[in-house]
Amino acid sequence: MTVANVVIVGSGPAGIGVASLLNQTDIDYIVIEKKDIGNSFLEWPENMEMITPSFPSNAFGQMDLNSICEASSPAYSFNKEHLNGKEYAKYLTALAAYQGLVVKTNTEVSGVRKVNRGFVLETNQGEYKCKYLIWAAGEFQNPQINNIQGTQYCIHSSLIKKPANLKGEEFIVIGGYESGVQIAAELINNNKRVTLINPVSVDQADTSDPSVVLSPYTFVKYNKFKSSSNYTEIIGEVVSVTKENDTYIVLLEDKTVFKTKHAPICATGFSLVQKPIEELITFRDDGYPLLNEDNDEFYDQDNIYLSGPSVRHGDHIFCFIYKFRQRFGVIVEDILTKEMYSVTDIVSLVKNWKRNGFYLSDLSCCGEECVC
Repeated sequence: MTVANVVIVGSGPAGIGVASLLNQTDIDYIVIEKKDIGNSFLEWPENMEMITPSFPSNAFGQMDLNSICEASSPAYSFNKEHLNGKEYAKYLTALAAYQGLVVKTNTEVSGVRKVNRGFVLETNQGEYKCKYLIWAAGEFQNPQINNIQGTQYCIHSSLIKKPANLKGEEFIVIGGYESGVQIAAELINNNKRVTLINPVSVDQADTSDPSVVLSPYTFVKYNKFKSSSNYTEIIGEVVSVTKENDTYIVLLEDKTVFKTKHAPICATGFSLVQKPIEELITFRDDGYPLLNEDNDEFYDQDNIYLSGPSVRHGDHIFCFIYKFRQRFGVIVEDILTKEMYSVTDIVSLVKNWKRNGFYLSDLSCCGEECVC
């Protein structure tokens, strides 16, 4: 059995980011990853890029939006604003090596059980015991197709690694958010016809929050193809997908029917990888874990925390890196406080984390926006 004070599950930006803060203390920790560092990014489709732009503005006290530790910038490293998955995984790997983070790869968690004074994690590399568990397993490896009957006849957009290589001339895309618009753009750019089905108009926006509406980066792509003769946008809710012989039949809530020769592409999002810990989770009405606002601990649990894009507090959505990295510090501060770390040292660390955008405890500043 491997024993550490803190075990972090997942080596994406959430896991590596929290580890980089723990690395500034004398708390022993280990990051365990089922494949390679940044594996979710390595699994991205070839055309997929970061929608938040990177910019090397660290010298002016403003962190690159995609940085997950101080004094680093993906934009500076790659001289690009929008990195692809392989590039961002390389950034995470280089960062872990440079900081000497303790990471154990090829270690997959199959179960978690509570024990006296902590947790035991069952993995393919033996058991790990810890007092504090930080769940940073991410979402991309867990694509979701919800509320549609006949999902076996669909394919999730994340599984299409090279959209340009799809054989056929006409496709149905279900879902008009980032993934749906991006794959529609890729198909139309390759002279294929696309019917995109979404509950609301793609360009309907009453907020600037890219967690809720299309990011500007993706909206530019949408504007380029929305008037194309190869594009049809349907407002409606898909109820079911069936197959008769070699034809797929897509039924909408209003009884409208669409037929296609190719499996409908579902760009219907992702959800937290939670199976090993689901018995420890209390869920909100929207299906996300209920967390304590002051430290991101799972509700009614001690010493198990959530880090990453599934963090929610009230109406606040922390699904982008520049959002959820602001919660790294509150997790680590809580662990240091419980471990009776020096108050002076904690204050010094928190001051530095706040300055670099890795500590946000007052969520009242995430209130109503004022947009010109």
